[in-house]
This record gives sequence, C-alpha cells and structure tokens, in this order.
Amino acid sequence: MMRYLAIVLLAAACTGVPNVVSTPRPTNTPDIQRAKLDLVYSALTDQDVHKVSSKKALEMAVEAVRAEARRTGGKADIETPAFQDASETIFPDFRKFADAVSKIAAENPQLSGDDIALAAVTGMLRSSPDCHTYYFDGRRVDSRPVEETGMSDPPAPQGREIWPRDEAGLTARMLDGGIAWIRFIEFRVTGTYDIRAKVKAVLERALAAGAKAWLFDLRGNVGGNGPELMASSFMNGEQVMTVDVRTGRAGVRAAVKELRLPDEYQLPIAVILNDRGGSGPEVFALFLKEAKRATIVGKKSIGCLGATSPTRMPDGSLISVVVEEYGGAVTGTKYNNLGIEPDIAADDASAIKVASDHLLGRIAGR
Repeated sequence: MMRYLAIVLLAAACTGVPNVVSTPRPTNTPDIQRAKLDLVYSALTDQDVHKVSSKKALEMAVEAVRAEARRTGGKADIETPAFQDASETIFPDFRKFADAVSKIAAENPQLSGDDIALAAVTGMLRSSPDCHTYYFDGRRVDSRPVEETGMSDPPAPQGREIWPRDEAGLTARMLDGGIAWIRFIEFRVTGTYDIRAKVKAVLERALAAGAKAWLFDLRGNVGGNGPELMASSFMNGEQVMTVDVRTGRAGVRAAVKELRLPDEYQLPIAVILNDRGGSGPEVFALFLKEAKRATIVGKKSIGCLGATSPTRMPDGSLISVVVEEYGGAVTGTKYNNLGIEPDIAADDASAIKVASDHLLGRIAGR
C-alpha cells in the first residue's frame, strides 16, 4: 500500500503543471460586413434590369477594395478569383469573393471594416451604372455618378405674376404675346396638395389673362407623382412609353384619354429642361415629345427614366436597384441613362427667350 502511494505521489510530482502550448491569437482582421455585401450582391444580380453579370459585379468589387488598400498605402496582392459569367446570383462565387476580400482586409490593418465594405459596394454597383441604382447609409453611393451643370433654380422672367410661388414651387407669369410661363419644382401629391389640380387652376387663370401658349419650365424639378397624368391633360390617349424589365418588354404606357382637357386648353406647348432634376420632368417631356405635342428646349436631360426597387437592410442602410427602364414607343428612342435631347438647344441664360420665340412663331402660324 505504501509503495502504491509513493508511486502515485512520484507520478504527480513528475507530472507537475501541464505544459500548455499557446496558439497564436487571431489577427485583428476587420469585419468586412459580409452579410451586407451578400444582400447588395443578391439585390443587384437578382433584380437589375440591365442583367449585370455576376462575374463583372464581383470582379469590380474586388478591384475596388484592392484600389482602396493601395490608395491608403497598403498592399493587395491577392488574385481575383475565377467567377462564372452569368446574369444571376451565384452563391459559391460570392463565397470566393468574400474570402478574397477577407484576405485583403487581413493584409491592410489601416482599413476599417466599414472602409472595405463601402469600397466593395461601390465597385459592385458601378458594374451596372444607372441613376436608379444606389446605396445609402448616410452617405450616398451612386452607380452612375453625374456632374450636373445646369441651373437648379433659374430666375423668373419679366412678366405679370398670376400665381405666387407655393409649397411645390409652383408659380406662373404672363409673358409678351400671350405666353404663360409655368414653373414648379416638384410633382407633389399629398393629402392636402395635388400639383395636377393646382396646375389646372393656373391654366384657368392664364386663359382668363389671354394665354395663347404654355411654357413649362421644369429645370431642377425633382420629380414626384403623376407626371404622365399631367401630360395626359394635353394628349389624346396616345401610346408613347415603352416599359422594359429584366425579362424583356413589359408593355407600353399610354396617355389617359379621359384626362384630356377641353379644346381651349390645347395650346402650343414648349418644355424647358436641363441636366438637373429627377425622372418626373423627363417622363412628362417624354410623353409630350413622343406624341409630337410639345417642343423640348434647353439642354439634354439627365437620363433618369425608370423605376427602382429599394431594400432596407438590418442596419438601416438602403440598397436601391433599377428594375424598369423607359423608352419611346413611337420613335423607338432609348432615353434611360442617355437623356432627352432638346428639339431646340439653348443654354440656361437664353432658354426662356428661345422657347418664347418658338411659341410666338407657333402662335403666328409659322
């Protein structure tokens, strides 16, 4: 018995404290916000009307992260993985992308996870440029950055004011020769305000003042609700706008014939546009231009003719992807991302005079 205890005690003494082999601590690699990148990638490759290739989206995202690393003095020697060239969501390829970005993150401690995620989102979105495709988290990333050069709030012309500026920026003046200049900055429709009813009231007042032509100045108009309905006031049910979706042609939109105003409202029309504003003024102009109901004066518009599908992410950020684009049903003209070319070119300083001269010619029968 004593011999057994001695052996046990000797074994315990020899064993002592276990020799713990330390393992390397994981490096402090930034979280690349993989779940967010997955949502952005899926939204883009599932919904984009332009059917961007998964390969292109992922390659541009990797390259954008690589460029951000180099811009901040780091290195990015990781090879871009081989991706499948298909216009659909491919999750195995996304995993390869995420692994590559994680390796770049591990090599570049100067970059935060937010830096990396924002770079990847930017590259991904710019694989399919469209004004309706963007990301917002307090900062806005546009897939199609544009430089707007035109006036957003041009000065009113000389003339008798017949409608003082209201909450939608709606104002009107009578110019020489019976031209009614009408301007508003938003197609606003709320529970207490309807821009269509307000413009109808302006037209009535202008007719009472002797109006012989309508001059709509929509430079800097941010868009809103029902531009096609307002255009229908001056049309006769014409089919004018094609609608294309990811799977092809979804249909053709027509003016609403029942909304046509009486004959006394059917005067010559000019619409002034420039490269500032939303899609609302462009849709209004497209309807009238395709029906040859108005003359477009000014500069080429911004080219934002489509519809978007927004996805709110768990952290509150937003990814919005274009799902429709609009074109001319009569002329076959593509307008989205290209803009509406003016019938008569004019800079902002001369646009009202150029449009007025044209309308005076129409009034005179020239």
